[in-house]
Amino acid sequence: MKRLNFLWIAMIAITFASCAKKIPFTTAVQTKYKLGDQEVKSLQFYLAGDITIYNGNRDGSTQTDGGELVITDEQNMNKLFFPNGTRGIVEQSADGLLHVSFEEGKELLFKASERDGKYRVKPEKIGAGNRGVVKYGGEEYFLSATSMRSYLVFKLKNSTKRRSTQKTIKGRKL
Repeated sequence: MKRLNFLWIAMIAITFASCAKKIPFTTAVQTKYKLGDQEVKSLQFYLAGDITIYNGNRDGSTQTDGGELVITDEQNMNKLFFPNGTRGIVEQSADGLLHVSFEEGKELLFKASERDGKYRVKPEKIGAGNRGVVKYGGEEYFLSATSMRSYLVFKLKNSTKRRSTQKTIKGRKL
């Protein structure tokens, strides 16, 4: 009976030990595991947090029609939402920047934060209203304020193999 309990406990421990967990991709992780550009490109990345980017235009005009003043206000808004857990791959890694693609032919830039080393969305410039501006698919978009808190994570799996045998010695009689 003890042997059966031991086997169940060992199987459960192996199952939990072999599961991969998502950890933040940081400069410290890159250094610790000696990850070069090629190794980084072969990792599957995920977003930790939501990213929302948007652009649009506003057309306001006034005209008179039949003795009345008509004010026209048109807004066209494009909003792209990348939910928490969205998968991405690194297309290019150079000069501390990661070009991460979440859909074919389009990418966002990520750079390591000086504060905690996590790779976060990097605005290409600061636009009107002190908002970050990124390029995505050849178009400029504004970053929502909460998007700056999002960062990249990847799965890390520890694989340890051990072999052990056990034999119970019963002793000898004369």
